[in-house]
Amino acid sequence: MIKFGPSGTCADFSAAGHAHTIEVPAWLKEHDLDCFEYSFGRGVRIGESSARAIGAEFAASGAEISVHAPYFINLATLEEEKAENNHRYIFDSLAALSLFGGSRCVIHPGSPLKAERGQAMDLLMKRLEKVAELKHELGYDDMYLCLETMGKAAQLGSLEEVIRMCGVDDSFIPCIDFGHLNAREGGVFFTDDDYARVIERLAEGVGEKKCSIMHVHFSKIEFSAKGEVRHLTFDDEKYGPPYEPLMRVFKKFALSPYIVCESAGTQTRDAQAMKRYYYGLDA
Repeated sequence: MIKFGPSGTCADFSAAGHAHTIEVPAWLKEHDLDCFEYSFGRGVRIGESSARAIGAEFAASGAEISVHAPYFINLATLEEEKAENNHRYIFDSLAALSLFGGSRCVIHPGSPLKAERGQAMDLLMKRLEKVAELKHELGYDDMYLCLETMGKAAQLGSLEEVIRMCGVDDSFIPCIDFGHLNAREGGVFFTDDDYARVIERLAEGVGEKKCSIMHVHFSKIEFSAKGEVRHLTFDDEKYGPPYEPLMRVFKKFALSPYIVCESAGTQTRDAQAMKRYYYGLDA
């Protein structure tokens, strides 16, 4: 089934007197949401007992938990020592995800930095092959690695690049961040057809199964000529993209993604808005 939820805890969560992730499953239930993304943005820093306790709460509630691996991962780095560290960050994330009882880990693929883009992409693909090999050796076959589309044009993570990355292994699925795609292209999502073109290309590129179960990040994002600047809330009227056409396209194609809202501080209420609209289409 399609699932909706926030990335991280929002301002309303704090205002209600909550402070800990272990309180999130009850919060999700109270707000009729289905999933939550825990970010290891600055590093994987959680103890085993805490992770198991959080996982137990999610299991009891029926809500799903995913994780976002550290933001600074760059699988296209030219430095082998940093490449080894990147592998460690990924598998530390998967180990924590296992304790949580989740099955999806999102990663930022990387950036060319000083390398030519084609060369950097080839290097990234070799690194992903190594990740896939290690992933199977370490017993993480039942977990998905979600390769994310990125918000700046200079970053590796266009739709076509993510499609190519997902071809490395059956357990690699796309994380389509529609706000990122909109930002890197200077504003391209307005209508149902705009979104449908992406879904059709994705189904063609990664197959209907991976397309159906894709991971989704969604928020409105301010952008410049270089792409993403900052995340916004659904109240913003200057930047996009709009969520309503995407919900209609998900309904039309009968897809079952995880939709994680990354709005700036209003991610719970904005995730609720998407869910209400989606199920309102049945009325």
